[in-house]
Amino acid sequence: MKKKPIMYYIDLFCGAGGTSTGVELAHCDGQKCAEVIACVNHDPNAIASHASNHPNALHFAEDIRTLDLAPLQEHLASKLKEHPEAKVVLWASLECTNFSKAKGGLPRDADSRTLAEHLFRYIEVIRPDYIQIENVEEFMSWGDLDGNGKPLSRDKGRCYMTWVNRVKSYGYDYECRILNAANYGAYTSRTRFFGQFAKEGLPIVFPKPTHARRTDDEPSLFDDRLKKWKAVREVLDLSNTGISIFGREKPLCEKTLDRIYAGLVKFVAGGKKAFLLKYNSVNGRTGHHVPPSIDEPCPTVACQNRLGLVECQFLSKQFSGDPY
Repeated sequence: MKKKPIMYYIDLFCGAGGTSTGVELAHCDGQKCAEVIACVNHDPNAIASHASNHPNALHFAEDIRTLDLAPLQEHLASKLKEHPEAKVVLWASLECTNFSKAKGGLPRDADSRTLAEHLFRYIEVIRPDYIQIENVEEFMSWGDLDGNGKPLSRDKGRCYMTWVNRVKSYGYDYECRILNAANYGAYTSRTRFFGQFAKEGLPIVFPKPTHARRTDDEPSLFDDRLKKWKAVREVLDLSNTGISIFGREKPLCEKTLDRIYAGLVKFVAGGKKAFLLKYNSVNGRTGHHVPPSIDEPCPTVACQNRLGLVECQFLSKQFSGDPY
């Protein structure tokens, strides 16, 4: 007889279903061990996409702040009646834009930064066994804003700790980690904050890294050495030469050309043929643009579609003296 799922997930801020897909792929002892039973997102298009990928889940096209929880509570009760041994997980990929350093010096939306506080009514109604949070690492710096919408440095982390302690007051233990996707075999070096609240007595487990930037890092379990980060070149179509930047109807802006030049200096002059171009991005901590290599995981792939592949082609002019 097929083993039933042992974890029921409710996916808040579900988007098109990336997290839900990961949950549905989870297996334990060779058998499926988790199921997404409900999801919430304010965007009807996202919900339509999610419903197409996960038709068996109950979908709510609603803001989490205003959602009537009675239908969700009733649906969960019916699922637990069938399988009372299942553990319930509340997953929340909280809105991150107004925490992220990618926002730069722009003002933050104070209301957006308080979405985490709207989880309390879900906790009181659902009483999940686990609450799992995903966000940018700056979420841990959550504090008050000044009159111009800028974070107050002296208040850094105060609201975060207040929120964590309030969730814990419902009877949860708490641990968090900053995890890099590349350390787990992804083709991107996306770094994110993950927090887990568990009812007292339940274990909190984080995955062990399988990869490392340098293969001489500490060995993993059973003394197996970690594998080297995956190079994004493995999933790029290098046969597609794209469109030349020369002869464009609208010339590239100076900053983009500067980024291309930096890549040429770093990679092409160093013997490589291709590199990644990151459009509309702030410079690194050094204040200079650091072009991404295709021999490492790519940077975070955002919905703005601001990553491009740059390949160089040379024309050789024979019998004409010194090369250009």
